[in-house]
Amino acid sequence: MKRWTVLLIMAVCGFAPLQAQRLGVKNLSIQSGLSQSVITSIAQDRNGYVWIGTEYGLNRYNRHGFVTFTTAEGLGHNHIHSLLELADGRLLIGTTLGLYQMEGGVIESFKEGEGVLGSAVTALHQSDDGGIWVGTDDSGVYLFQNDTYTQYSLQSSIRRILQTSDGALWFATDNGLTSVNGGTISTFLPADGLSHESTYDLLERTDGSLWIATLNGISIYEDGRFRQLHTRDGLIHEKVRAIVENGFGGVWIGTEAGLSYLDTDGFKNYTDDNGLSNNMVTTLFRDYEGSIWFGTYGGGVDMLVGFKFMQYNVNDGLLSNMITSIGETGDGAMWFATYGGGIGRLNGGRIQSYSTANGLPDNRVYTLTTDRDDRLWIGTRNGIRTWKNGRFDSAPLISALIHPIVRTIKQDRSGDIWIGTYGGGLGHYRNGTLVRHWTMDNGLPDNIVMNVLQARDGRIWAATYGGVAVIDGDSVSTITTDNGLLQNTVLTLHEDSRGWMWIGTFAGMTVIRDNEMIHYTEENGFPNPVCYVISEDQYGFIWVGTGGGLVRVDPYLDADVQDPRRIKDQLRFKRHTTASGLLSDEMNANAIYRRADGSLWFGSVAGVVQLRPWFDQPIDRGPPVLLEQIRVFDGERPVRQGIRFRHDQNFIAFDFIGLVFGNPEGVIYEYRIRDIDQTWQTTTSRTVRYTTLPDGEYIFEVRARNADGFWSAQRASLRFIISPPFWKTWWFILLGVIVFAGTIGFFYNYYRIAKMVDMERIRIRIASDLHDDVGASLTEIALRADFVQAMQTPDQMKDSVKQIGAMSRQIVTTMDDIVWSIDARNDTLGDLLDRMQDYATNVLSHRGIEPQFTFEGLDTGKSLPLDVRQNLYLILKEAVNNAAKHSKGANLYIRFVKDSRGFELSIRDDGTGLPDAGRVGSHGLRNMSMRAERIGAALTFESTPSGLTIHVKGKGI
Repeated sequence: MKRWTVLLIMAVCGFAPLQAQRLGVKNLSIQSGLSQSVITSIAQDRNGYVWIGTEYGLNRYNRHGFVTFTTAEGLGHNHIHSLLELADGRLLIGTTLGLYQMEGGVIESFKEGEGVLGSAVTALHQSDDGGIWVGTDDSGVYLFQNDTYTQYSLQSSIRRILQTSDGALWFATDNGLTSVNGGTISTFLPADGLSHESTYDLLERTDGSLWIATLNGISIYEDGRFRQLHTRDGLIHEKVRAIVENGFGGVWIGTEAGLSYLDTDGFKNYTDDNGLSNNMVTTLFRDYEGSIWFGTYGGGVDMLVGFKFMQYNVNDGLLSNMITSIGETGDGAMWFATYGGGIGRLNGGRIQSYSTANGLPDNRVYTLTTDRDDRLWIGTRNGIRTWKNGRFDSAPLISALIHPIVRTIKQDRSGDIWIGTYGGGLGHYRNGTLVRHWTMDNGLPDNIVMNVLQARDGRIWAATYGGVAVIDGDSVSTITTDNGLLQNTVLTLHEDSRGWMWIGTFAGMTVIRDNEMIHYTEENGFPNPVCYVISEDQYGFIWVGTGGGLVRVDPYLDADVQDPRRIKDQLRFKRHTTASGLLSDEMNANAIYRRADGSLWFGSVAGVVQLRPWFDQPIDRGPPVLLEQIRVFDGERPVRQGIRFRHDQNFIAFDFIGLVFGNPEGVIYEYRIRDIDQTWQTTTSRTVRYTTLPDGEYIFEVRARNADGFWSAQRASLRFIISPPFWKTWWFILLGVIVFAGTIGFFYNYYRIAKMVDMERIRIRIASDLHDDVGASLTEIALRADFVQAMQTPDQMKDSVKQIGAMSRQIVTTMDDIVWSIDARNDTLGDLLDRMQDYATNVLSHRGIEPQFTFEGLDTGKSLPLDVRQNLYLILKEAVNNAAKHSKGANLYIRFVKDSRGFELSIRDDGTGLPDAGRVGSHGLRNMSMRAERIGAALTFESTPSGLTIHVKGKGI
């Protein structure tokens, strides 16, 4: 009840104080994850992370969340005073108990500065020559350089160190301002023109002047003299704690009672009434994108994105946040139409509201426009009202209003009024009298008219829910989907400075250019299909208020209409959302106004947004991109080059981030795994997943592009390995090969041995059959021949029978040798030696020749191949027979030896030798040579008058 009473008083009295526009800041506090809300220092590293020091812990911010570092992570104290990134990438952290450094995520004491331990490190600076200057609260200043340090005993607490472009070092202290330049030390106090001895911050402006923040305003040192800026000049408070330039020539000044912004237009002041989280500003910082960070004492951090957006809502005096139309009158007052809250008038920093209590026909207002007489026309759900000279007209200027719900009002160049209604068509009025009523009955495509404009050629264009109507005198033509329009539900129209007509629908935009229609949809990169409002800024960019934020369109990129990129370094569409300073992402239809100063004013569902396009400068530094985390199905993994995964950990997700704080939703990523992705893959997500990756070594790469089309200077990459399953490892493959080869060898040997066993069985059977059957038959033939020979037979027959008997016995002997050779039971070297001895003894004993045997180095148990055993035996047999028949000696020496070089069989007699080598025994020698060749041996002989020696030499047996 109390709230409604206040609103009623505001509606009747009409005024709500407004100090200034609301800053479009994003607050970061304990609720956001910050470790504490008392901010002492802010810095940004080369990777893009923003580091925030507090009185309780150090915080790393990536736009999506915080990581906090305290004594548990290695800090000596949780109270952080100062931060500095060195040229080598280390982050220096000044605490209440000394100086610490972070490198590779590890915090440790600053090794070079053991002497600083125990002191509060309140200021840090690295000079141009690489020297590290450390200011303390009670121990003066330390200079660390070339592994040594020098202490300067300034009797002051050091709060800020700055090196100016001329090489001089400046120290802001609680006891004046000190400079060191070329060995000269100078101290400045109030007696020298400094506004106060207690100084806090230093800033060198682009014009070379030095600005000093003091407890009595700002002192500006230039050309050897001081000048001052105080509250009498417009500064919000005299106790200044921080100063920073904004990159556009302006300076932000943080005080103990709010913010001041100074540019060529003078001071503008901001407090918690304008969106600050706390009025005591302790530190200021500008990041590489140009966003300004306000550190406060108790309110956390406020981030101002680019200073391009300013805001108005019910907190500033409006009676409703639903802004439906915006206008301006000749006195410079801005007018805001709301749905349910009447209208508001902004002038002189104050908002005055008007409702039905002040004469409006309805608080649900749709449209505002000012005619050439500086009369404000107000269209509502219940008719029209006009305003002029500080009051509503007592009588309506329009007679015979065609429909009570007025959606749009426009005055053409002839002074006629065109009124579009929600359901009643379009009315053309001249001097308050209806000239023509256009409806579906006489050519209008639909009776719901959302917007009306007069083109430069004089024709009237009307946006309806059935398409576009183009009225030329008494004729009307339509533009619908039948002749190329993207969609018939048309919300807004805009003719730009080139004469192109832009048509906004619920499905995107159609641009009519030189009788050609070009469509902007989600399919070719347009961020949101619902186009509520379209306007053009002073630079020729087209701004579209959509259901998903404000979109800036570069109209000169239409040659590449199928690709939302130019050549991968510029974008056609740049989108702004709540993340970049808007009150709401949803705009309202035709709630747009462009002021003479070039600012664009948009109405949204959450209030008014003022856009100053000159602050929307492109950020030409691509966002640093970092791999933050790797995830597999069983947990998270640190980002480490060469990280190895098991073969069943091939479902991998990569978390990365392009560090953009001003417009994070405009970031686009491209990623790939080399040799897996044939081309770069595009995404707006910060996580990508790969499934069922085969084993192998890979390199994952990702890069980021900001909303202005600039790519990361360097890609983030990670080399990782997916180990093969054990059955694909070299040792398993080798083992498998060995097992396979062993198996093959086993079966081969088994088969070979089985075959050999079968062969031996066959040989034994053949030998047995030959011995038992054939041998027995031949023996029986010999015996019968003897029997026949003993009978009374003719002599001629006896000779034949005798030959048969002798031949049979000879065959039996030969067969006995064959049987012995093929019998598998005689395969050993020992069997061969026994056979040789038996044969030589049996043959020679009848001749009176004494055989003598010498065997050396022979393995009698070794098996011999059949051909070797058979041919050696037959060589010996031939030699023994020759000796028995022809040597005429008394002894035969048989020597069979084997060594590492091979074997040698020698047969020597002590007879007369070969009297005629060509006749005696020549055939036998040729047979022996042939048999030696069969087994790879060589046969030689030596014949002397004292005997014959035969040598058989082979490689091995």
